Amino acid sequence: MQRHDPLQARHCSPADGRTLVLLGFWMRSAFVGAACAAAGVASMIHPQGASSVTALILIGVGIGFACLAWQRTAARLDRIDTNTSIQSRGDGASSPRPVVRASVSS
Repeated sequence: MQRHDPLQARHCSPADGRTLVLLGFWMRSAFVGAACAAAGVASMIHPQGASSVTALILIGVGIGFACLAWQRTAARLDRIDTNTSIQSRGDGASSPRPVVRASVSS
């Protein structure tokens, strides 16, 4: 079984419109899932025509969808970060360069 190597994946620059659209879609989807779970919790606290089974279904589906969308968002961000570090540093090293700070005298 071969391991997935992100360095050998196809080039996906941060300025790629498709990547940014998909990232935005998954981020919004995570928000929608969390809102669905919150609506289920609100239905449990103040039942106004909704049964407790419906509220539990809303909570479960909302949490599940939010987790899935959050994982997809994190994967998309990792892919962008990996490609950005490779593009910005030609040697492929992932360690950041040391920051030199000027001393402030009072």
